[in-house]
Amino acid sequence: MKVKKNLDIILASKSPRRKELLSQIGISYRCMVSTKQEIITTDRPKEVVIELSGQKAEDIREQIMQEIAGQHLPEMSVRSPKIIIGADTVVSYGGRILGKPKDAKEAFQMLKMLSGNIHEVYTGVTVIFLSGGERQPVRWLQFSECTKVHVAKLSEEDIHEYIATGEPFDKAGAYGIQGIFGKYVIGIEGDYNNVVGLPIARLFNEVRDTLGVNLCDSVFENRHGIKACIFDLDGTTLDTVESIGSTVNLVLEEIGLKQHDMESYKVFAGDGQFELIKRALMASGDTALACYEKAISRYTELFEERCTYKVAPYEGIRELFDNLKKSGIKICIFSNKRQENVEHILRQLFGEDYFDMVLGQRDDYKRKPSGEGIRIILDKIGVEASECLYIGDTNTDMLTGKNYGLYTVGVLWGFRTKEELMDAGADALVSTPQEIRQMLG
Repeated sequence: MKVKKNLDIILASKSPRRKELLSQIGISYRCMVSTKQEIITTDRPKEVVIELSGQKAEDIREQIMQEIAGQHLPEMSVRSPKIIIGADTVVSYGGRILGKPKDAKEAFQMLKMLSGNIHEVYTGVTVIFLSGGERQPVRWLQFSECTKVHVAKLSEEDIHEYIATGEPFDKAGAYGIQGIFGKYVIGIEGDYNNVVGLPIARLFNEVRDTLGVNLCDSVFENRHGIKACIFDLDGTTLDTVESIGSTVNLVLEEIGLKQHDMESYKVFAGDGQFELIKRALMASGDTALACYEKAISRYTELFEERCTYKVAPYEGIRELFDNLKKSGIKICIFSNKRQENVEHILRQLFGEDYFDMVLGQRDDYKRKPSGEGIRIILDKIGVEASECLYIGDTNTDMLTGKNYGLYTVGVLWGFRTKEELMDAGADALVSTPQEIRQMLG
């Protein structure tokens, strides 16, 4: 009995409205943003939204493939099937596309145009399905949806009052149907959610009927096949922020730069000591990283002595580990912290040979979010990816698990926010270590 393969769903947008619609029907996803310049070759609204949604989705596909190529990830690390969703919405009146107003004057003109009239809202959707595996076979799906919207007659006072709320300025056509403007919408013909920004029902059914994929079916069905759990170290297993932050602050003090509070180090940490020092220096004003070599050398030296300073397991972690071990589930640690530091810390807190595998930063593999480290761990303990959970507290952790096709669990007691974990596509979120044990039945 095994956990089924994860479905990694990626929304090519950070639109709060689209995110809410996906979450509303139980779709687990993460967000990536297209950085390519949009190119329009037509002025027909239906064709424009298809064109733009396709460009967004294809850009994300290219980003994913470039990331895989750049990290030299093994075939197994990209086997998690991926669904990329690109969407674009425009408002059209009389065949003219109304974008986001650049100022109050343009917002007034748009709303005056829509007042007392019927206009159309078009959303184009592009779905790219990467089935996983070495060749990453690609299948496409594209469609557009149109909804007619009836707007009440607005007085100039109504329009000015609405503009004063600030709501029109980040919305196509200068209004949001789900916001204050809803009181002026007297009727619609078609899908309301399409006007919000995503025809979610059509998306779900088109993907299921055409691609054979259930977008809501991204969680594992049988949790009793789990044979191992891989845990991140900092912010997941151990509260290390005082150890990390106070050591970096000593370095900054010696260099003569501004020090930071411990909350800042929850953001700086998570991607290894090199990124940690770079982020701290830049936040202290050394944007050119002129002090980097001196700072990283001194940090490495100091941290050898201070790596266990005020470090302790989070409440309930030791009990969770003991319980998993008694159940025959292997427990491993995977960290971007240096290997020798990881081993020293865990030996001090848990004793010798407590874990089935401990992997920190080494020269023979790329650090997270590369899947190489997970491959090393699973090969060592003799467990398949489908039989393993990955547990962490940052977006890097969630991407690490997904890069190898593992079911990823985000912990809410760590360094980062619930929103970050959700955006990175965490398959599940837990508030206590006990909830992890409960997940396994």
